Amino acid sequence: MRRISLIGLLSFLLSTSGMSQTSSQVNIPVHEENKTGIMVTSDEPQFVIKLKSNPTTGYSWFLREYPASLIQPVKHEFERSTDKKLIGAPTYEVWTFLAKPAAFKVPQQALMRFVYARPWEGSDQGKQLVFRISMVEKIQK
Repeated sequence: MRRISLIGLLSFLLSTSGMSQTSSQVNIPVHEENKTGIMVTSDEPQFVIKLKSNPTTGYSWFLREYPASLIQPVKHEFERSTDKKLIGAPTYEVWTFLAKPAAFKVPQQALMRFVYARPWEGSDQGKQLVFRISMVEKIQK
């Protein structure tokens, strides 16, 4: 079992060696793991969650829970570390989401849970992050 998983991990690492540019370069709000409260409005329904990761260790972030009726995952990609000389330097996993129109019918909050684990180990033992997503029609200025 472990040998197959390591082969799968190596294939994954080779396929992501040309990591692409991320959505964070566009004007989409980016939220990192130190800010777990996210405000989403109907005029900007797309948001990004950026999580520090190091795929060379076998660990990866998994989206464990989210309100599928309100939020749609759009994209998951990797962003390289700016220090290209450092072998094994952490990268970032960048998750892009879109709040569906139903999310804005009434002001509401939802939770999204991510787990940082190795796929061949139990994901319940990994680091967990919970984000509180607040969805409102528009913020009055």
